[in-house]
Amino acid sequence: MLKSSMRGIITIITLLFLGSQLADAQNCGQFVGAISGKKLTYVNLDTKGNSLGKITYTATKKNATTVIVHADFVDKDGKPGPSGDTEMICDGDAIKVDMKSFVPASSMKQYNNMQITGDVKYMAYPLNLSVGQKLDDGSVTLDIGNGGQSMTAMQMDIINRMVEKEENVTTNAGTFDCYKITYDSTVKIKMMGIGIPLHIKVAEWFSPKMGRFVKSETYDKKSKLKGTMVLDAIN
Repeated sequence: MLKSSMRGIITIITLLFLGSQLADAQNCGQFVGAISGKKLTYVNLDTKGNSLGKITYTATKKNATTVIVHADFVDKDGKPGPSGDTEMICDGDAIKVDMKSFVPASSMKQYNNMQITGDVKYMAYPLNLSVGQKLDDGSVTLDIGNGGQSMTAMQMDIINRMVEKEENVTTNAGTFDCYKITYDSTVKIKMMGIGIPLHIKVAEWFSPKMGRFVKSETYDKKSKLKGTMVLDAIN
């Protein structure tokens, strides 16, 4: 009788585990399938709505849970800027985005044609977001060099991440179900041991289906709007 009960308990635990694994695989499969092979073009706008340039993200499936994202920057005159690759990973509970993709484009354009390296750190977006939810902070340090020689270091800290509300966002690329997430960010660029921090506030409208934001607004420390980034096209 005891052996029979134990076998039953083990069977239930096994089924629960397999069910959890299947749900995780389905969640990740939906995310990977939604963006793999897609080109997402974002436009950067100033406070008057004028274009400052575009960023195109090309997503390629690496495996069942990971997507490689290649970014190409082009300024308002069509001149190419920095480019690079990052990864997005789904672990069944959250989508994890390489923090290099959070560095403001305005901070990077002066380093065109330079090599950017650093430890890979990820920012997590839980698959089950809810209004009022507090999200994990993040920090990353990047080394910027030329010809193998280190030129400067950039440190970025993101804190106070909060899910504010659910909203539908309509852009030229379509209408998306999003969560508005706000956070504070500090970017410090160090040259010759001296670093001047740049403090900004960010509001982003994150689409769980796309695994990334559809719109992002950047504010200075006095809450004055400094720029907007909007998903303009999906190809």
